[in-house]
Amino acid sequence: MSSPMAPTLEEFRVRAAQTGLTLTPEDIEHLHKGYVGLLALMERIPTHWAWAAEPPQIFRAAE
Repeated sequence: MSSPMAPTLEEFRVRAAQTGLTLTPEDIEHLHKGYVGLLALMERIPTHWAWAAEPPQIFRAAE
């Protein structure tokens, strides 16, 4: 799976303007940093999980 290209700050500003929200330039910069950071974290998520490596956790009410 190829990783999505992170939008540039200018592309992000254009998309933010299309939402109709009243965002300051500082808001847009913070949101852009967060979005780019989230994309970077998503790249680290494995595509295949070893489900059998850990038994499922079962919680039961006290009997």
